[in-house]
Amino acid sequence: MKKILISCLCFLLTTVCFSQNSVISDLLLEELRNSENQKLQNVFNSKDSVDFSLVPDTELSKKAIASWNSEDNPTYITENLFYLEKESLVKNSSDSEHCDTSVDAVSRIIRSVSKMKGMEYYSNGDKKWETLYHESHLIDNPTDRNPIPDDLEGSADGKRMYCLQKDNSFGICIYDVEFFQRANEISVCFTNVDNIKYGPIIAVKPKNLKINIVVVEQDTYYLLYMTVQAKYPNLAFLESRLNRSFNARVDAIFKWFSMSF
Repeated sequence: MKKILISCLCFLLTTVCFSQNSVISDLLLEELRNSENQKLQNVFNSKDSVDFSLVPDTELSKKAIASWNSEDNPTYITENLFYLEKESLVKNSSDSEHCDTSVDAVSRIIRSVSKMKGMEYYSNGDKKWETLYHESHLIDNPTDRNPIPDDLEGSADGKRMYCLQKDNSFGICIYDVEFFQRANEISVCFTNVDNIKYGPIIAVKPKNLKINIVVVEQDTYYLLYMTVQAKYPNLAFLESRLNRSFNARVDAIFKWFSMSF
């Protein structure tokens, strides 16, 4: 009887410790691990009430969902949560024997803006795989736009820079890029500093697009939380196209990240 009581007590203590250390609930983690492609997503439009139910309970994740600072409310919001085993990162690596899956390695990958060049995404409109970014690199400033090398030294925390990406759908896009780093998480926020055009149409005005990526270490796996918040004209044909484009980009960025170790 005493052994049974001790076993039950140990089980309860283990469960409590796990719950205290986990940044998402056990129920959400189970749902995530059993979901298709180990991904969960919520999409909100301007008429919807926004409930960020997938956001991990971490400092940088909360900062990400509070980053919108435009005068206009976003017309489109998506939050995405991915589950990624460190073992999978090693298997995907071209040098699995020396593959580094530490937070510092994640920090360097997230800052490797130049390596986003050639990233592929699935175009739902054209029903085929296409190159997402034909160019991608840091620049000295939004006016001169002189290319500069990736900044990979030391911690990412507090680093702020600009990048240029030649997008397959939107052409040249200029972003303000801000990084944060803690002991077990890394985040980056992309904010457009110039108009984003879809053909001749100004689809997104400056500061009306924010893409946040947060990577949280959890023992043997990582949680990748991504939000896209955007404000664009209320035009049915444009809204549909942009929604599909942003969704495709979320999956493309995750794929790029998971294959970059």
